[in-house]
Amino acid sequence: MLLSGARIAPGKLRCFPQRGYLVGGAVRDILLGESPADFDYLTENPREDASACALSCNGTAFLLDESRNQWRALCPGFSYDFSPLGDLQEDLLSRDYSVNSLAVNRQGVVMGPAIAFHDLPKRTLRALCKANLQQDLLRPLRGWRLWSLSSLRPEPRTLSWIAELAASQRFGAQPAAERVRIELEKVISSQRAAWGFRKLLDLGFAAAYLREWSAGAGVQQYGYHHLDVANHQLETLFQLLRLFPGAGLALRWAALLHDIAKPLVRQYDASRGYFRFFNHAEDGSQIAALVLGRLRQPKRLIARVRRLILWHMDTPPTSKRGLKRWLYRRRAMIPELIMLQLADRAASRGELAKGLASELQRLHSVLKLARASQSKEGAPLLLSGRDIMKILGIEPGPLVGRLKDLLAQAQALDEVTERGAAVNYVKYLYDSGLTET
Repeated sequence: MLLSGARIAPGKLRCFPQRGYLVGGAVRDILLGESPADFDYLTENPREDASACALSCNGTAFLLDESRNQWRALCPGFSYDFSPLGDLQEDLLSRDYSVNSLAVNRQGVVMGPAIAFHDLPKRTLRALCKANLQQDLLRPLRGWRLWSLSSLRPEPRTLSWIAELAASQRFGAQPAAERVRIELEKVISSQRAAWGFRKLLDLGFAAAYLREWSAGAGVQQYGYHHLDVANHQLETLFQLLRLFPGAGLALRWAALLHDIAKPLVRQYDASRGYFRFFNHAEDGSQIAALVLGRLRQPKRLIARVRRLILWHMDTPPTSKRGLKRWLYRRRAMIPELIMLQLADRAASRGELAKGLASELQRLHSVLKLARASQSKEGAPLLLSGRDIMKILGIEPGPLVGRLKDLLAQAQALDEVTERGAAVNYVKYLYDSGLTET
């Protein structure tokens, strides 16, 4: 039996159909004081209501699932799904968690089972029954995501069911990779990402979806590290978000996976008293690419994560000239590479990490210089391609492009600062044949 136990101001209900209900997570979020971006409606006319919604917000409407007559309207910043309205009580009681078994009508009256109104204010995550969790393989993982982001605490029986189903997914069927990716991205994109992935590891989902990363649990390092491999990577992600709350998705994944190859390459050095991990950056960049590819991540993001991990041990030189050259040659990954190195160092506090404070200070200085250097990169070249061809008496071709690249590097390093010097520089390169190296 459904009860009415709350009201929502109609102004918070977007694209509401004439006859239907808003159900599920959006109702939960609004009642918890959050602002949802995804809305699920049960309605008598899914196609008409989706089209009307898209028209009202200058968006688009399309058929989502023909067999179920489900339609979606996409508006700037919001998504609205419209499904056929059947038995409302049956629908709500078939959902995964009590806090998701709520519906609201056009007048703002909230309805649901009594347990939902008991659990929501207490922020209790309770599965309506184990069978409901088993109906959709993604539902246990969704419970982890709600726990991570909504401060909903699973009650003991629900927690045991989630852990049990996580273990079964490790050895059996799993949800579609695209659906798993969406859940993982929601957590890694939040400021609670490190805490959330700690729970992912504890519950057993990491062994199912990120098995190469979870293999680092219990793999000790010593030396510069006070944590095992998996927890060091979690700490790196935590430090990254502490230092740089606006870090992008590629940088967050790189922080979480940067030492993913260490369990495979670990060798104990008895003379030093700690483990060494030769080539872990090179191998780790490839393993991380495989993991993210399995999750159907975009190729561009995978390529960026791969390069960040590949170079994360490539520390900046101390000399002024060497540092400028280092920054220029890695400009495609700056400043993210330095941000990753800062987070990695901040997460390393083993017995040998005694110079940590000075190293962090130096990296912060490098980051400041890198940002200043980036502001100069838009400066025009002192010589155009036409200028170079006229000066050297050569025809258009790859040589002109090579000379322009070398001149750009010299300008970035402050080795060439005015036009006359630029003319002499390209002449010297051409006459010396240095463009061929």
